[in-house]
Amino acid sequence: MSFATSASSIAVLKELYVDNSDYMKDLVYAKNPSFALIPKNESSEGLAGKYIPVPIQFADPMGRSHTFANAQGNQTPNQYDSFFVYIIQDYQLVTITNLLIEQTKSNAGAFVDEMKREMDGGIKNLSNNMAFEQFGSGTATRGVIGSAITNPSGSIYQFTLANPQNVVNFEVGMTIQASATDGGAPINAGTDLGTVSSVNRSTGVIQFTVLSGAPQTNWAITDFITVQGDIPTTGGTGSGPLGSSGSYLAASGFSAWLPATDPGLTDSFWGVNRSTDPTRLAGLRFDASSYSIEEGVTNGLGFANREGADPDTMVLSFQSYTALENALGAKVQYVDIHHDEADVAFEGIRFHSAYGYVTVFADRNANYVTGSNVGLCLTMDTWKLRSLGKAPHILTYGLEGLEGLRVGNSDALEVRVGCYYNYVCNAPGWNLRIILSA
Repeated sequence: MSFATSASSIAVLKELYVDNSDYMKDLVYAKNPSFALIPKNESSEGLAGKYIPVPIQFADPMGRSHTFANAQGNQTPNQYDSFFVYIIQDYQLVTITNLLIEQTKSNAGAFVDEMKREMDGGIKNLSNNMAFEQFGSGTATRGVIGSAITNPSGSIYQFTLANPQNVVNFEVGMTIQASATDGGAPINAGTDLGTVSSVNRSTGVIQFTVLSGAPQTNWAITDFITVQGDIPTTGGTGSGPLGSSGSYLAASGFSAWLPATDPGLTDSFWGVNRSTDPTRLAGLRFDASSYSIEEGVTNGLGFANREGADPDTMVLSFQSYTALENALGAKVQYVDIHHDEADVAFEGIRFHSAYGYVTVFADRNANYVTGSNVGLCLTMDTWKLRSLGKAPHILTYGLEGLEGLRVGNSDALEVRVGCYYNYVCNAPGWNLRIILSA
């Protein structure tokens, strides 16, 4: 008689999570359409080396005039710059106790099912964070405290999010911290910590228990909430090499490449001062809040087309998507969006612009911490997720296949999931950030 051991069960999981790439993609991309559809380079060279250069031409050569002498005397070359984007790292650990291994070793299926359930949850959690950070600015902020902290009972404390839509960014069991500014140093050097104990997804109320310090008295309205370890203990000041002082730890998502306001004179984003040409180097911005949502989308796309942008995709929050859907009424045209590699599909709305059709779809991650009713009109082939290997993947430390590690100080087996990646855009000026009325 043979028994299921940790080694033999890990071998079964190897077939599922390493060799079966289709299963992984279906698991990772489900319910995250923007993450599924963004072009990817997940090869071993996807983000190899010190950094990945992202060159951009933002001006044509000057030297034109109806007067030859002026044309000759006023020549300038093409204007180029290059973003030097560094890698970021993200981890998810899945641990199963040896007791459970022993309890189920007479039934290989029981062990595999249990480990698979844990692995699926871990991979989904890490994937959801990558999809969340795809919309972020690098600060990893999940929400802003919108009410005074109260004590409803016993050791339970609570606050209401300033934007209740951000509730999708929170899960029970998260270890959270607060900063006075977006991306700033955690209050009391990260010693004030809470553990999320309840999430009210209707009201945006987050309940937590105190893990350490006194967050219930030191956190306040307008503080920014992050997961512990997602920003440097001294706070972040912007993009920079992995581990360097003041560098954000989270990915540079849409809000980093397409900021809400024009970059200032002291801007430095991956080595580029984008104030030289805020549109070409930091994307388009359009305030359509004074229009109906249907008119706002039309006018925003017209503005983008005027600047030479030809967006093919528009991403909205579910709130804005349903408002647009209702506004279009009988005029709405639906379209199915299929992923080329994974067995996932999403439904969208077909919207017409001067340069052709734009596919509009909803994404739960399009709920911004600062500002509301923000839509993104994207030219998808200007974006890319670049990573060292699959994002995410099982960390094997140079070994073949899936490896479980014995936990040194516990009677348990640990599997590590991770990703080394970042988001890049080679033409920010062909993408639009739009403020809508709903």
